[in-house]
Amino acid sequence: MRPACLFVVAVLAATACSDEPPAGDDAADEGVEAEAATTAAGASAEAADPSPPPPVPGTFIDVSAGFWHTCAIRSDGGIECWGVNRSGLLDAPEGQFKAISAGPGHNCAIRLDGGIECWGEEFPGIADPPDGEFIEVSAGARYTCALRDDGDVDCWGAADVELLTPPGGHFTAVVAGHRHACVLRDGGTVLCWGANEEGQAEGRAQRFSDIAAGADHTCGVKLDGTVECWGSDYLAKSDAPGGTFTTLAAGVDHTCAVSTGGTAECWGSDAHGATPAPGGQFRKVAAAADHSCGLRTDGTIQCWGRRLIAGAEPPSEPFASLVAGGDHTCGLRPDGTIECWGTDLVGQMEPPGRRFNTMTTGNYFACGLRPDGTIECWGFDRFGVLDVPDGTFHTVTAGVGHACALRGDGTVECWGSNSHGQADAPAGTLAAISAGSSHTCGIRLDTGEAQCWGNPYAGRLDSPLGAFIAVAAGDSHTCGLRPDGIAECWGSNSHGQTEAPEGAFTAVSTGMHSCGLRPGGSVECWGTDEATSEGDFAGIEVGQGYTCGLRRDGTVECWGTLRAPPEGVTYTG
Repeated sequence: MRPACLFVVAVLAATACSDEPPAGDDAADEGVEAEAATTAAGASAEAADPSPPPPVPGTFIDVSAGFWHTCAIRSDGGIECWGVNRSGLLDAPEGQFKAISAGPGHNCAIRLDGGIECWGEEFPGIADPPDGEFIEVSAGARYTCALRDDGDVDCWGAADVELLTPPGGHFTAVVAGHRHACVLRDGGTVLCWGANEEGQAEGRAQRFSDIAAGADHTCGVKLDGTVECWGSDYLAKSDAPGGTFTTLAAGVDHTCAVSTGGTAECWGSDAHGATPAPGGQFRKVAAAADHSCGLRTDGTIQCWGRRLIAGAEPPSEPFASLVAGGDHTCGLRPDGTIECWGTDLVGQMEPPGRRFNTMTTGNYFACGLRPDGTIECWGFDRFGVLDVPDGTFHTVTAGVGHACALRGDGTVECWGSNSHGQADAPAGTLAAISAGSSHTCGIRLDTGEAQCWGNPYAGRLDSPLGAFIAVAAGDSHTCGLRPDGIAECWGSNSHGQTEAPEGAFTAVSTGMHSCGLRPGGSVECWGTDEATSEGDFAGIEVGQGYTCGLRRDGTVECWGTLRAPPEGVTYTG
């Protein structure tokens, strides 16, 4: 099993209208006058029949992209969200809304009366917006900022006090990035506050009509329609293209904008296919960590980039064992060959055409143990995860950016990312081992106790005393099985993933949620994916927002919190 890699980032966009339009020629002025005449004629018609047109099924009025999810407001005012339902992100409130912002771990939307409602992460203050009427909202990383109808800005949530203290004054737009936020003054100048390691919170003397804040960069549309970006230029995310634009949105490592001609254009990282925007006409764009979406002029939504499909459509042929990665799944066939399905971003689903005894997969790489005991890894060679140590092993496990293996004598060897000490294997011998996102856990050969090392945040290294017979390290928590089959978990419990149910299990698997296999073959899960599945299962694997079970006949069944896009939303690629 392999837990999902959790990078926290704000993904948001705000649109502000300037009182001063971009300069144009006489022909453009004539076009504006013609449009005004058409608008006046339409206004007269509306006066005769003031009732609004009925909503069109499958059309939307607003869209915003979070990290692994997207939300949109239907033409009838209701909210639809799809993607991974971590922390209840997809469980939108009922009612009618006029604006929405999807953050990495929570969402906020403005009701028709101007009030704000938020849902998702349960950190203190995140879901408690102030009273009053608002016209714009922007969800950041564990905090939110919103613009009141009188131009004042309020911020709330679980971020630093400095970030939650916006400047005084009257503004026309507000955007909340990862750890910095920005506003547009009445005259169009930019004022930012918060983290400024890359210069992302530096103000600008130029005048802007729209602004967007990403993880560590900021971009704005100037009054002449050109785009200027500042802050980090990692992966060229601040290298704005030429041309003129009307609105834009900043993601983690890329930015998207709508041109004055209505087409979408993106720049920056294309690691997940999030930047080559499709053709057609758009009104608004939304940029996430690894995907982008655009609201078309006909009210439909087009998305491009990474689409989480890992749990869908497993092959029908039988497998001997199963492993789940971040957004892909692989099965080991009885003949030792490997077949994978889901999303293949960097070759992690393209195993060598050789035979293996076991395999493991992380987010962007995978490893297999060959019959002679040597290890072979493939996929994205970040942090040196493909630089496998020499020698022979009997167990291998892959984390987000590191891997560990057990030699025949029980000693441990780890390689890859060591940002939190997760690859600093302890002395001694282990009987089992499991790599999480930034920590690793094993079972000591001499005592049977669990031992963990790496990132200590949220108690993920605080393994309980006593013996275990199995251990599974997830994203930010770990679960183990006692000799009597009782499951015990420790670490982060942000969405109930450590609250194991009573009763015995024969196997346990973890990611962002946890699942256990009962002696009778049924599966029970806890955390963000609380679904259970009756049946005669022999194995269980937890991925990113989904679960797969290996039936005793070798066939695979997958289910989970991945929610498909609604009618009117299509994906490119």
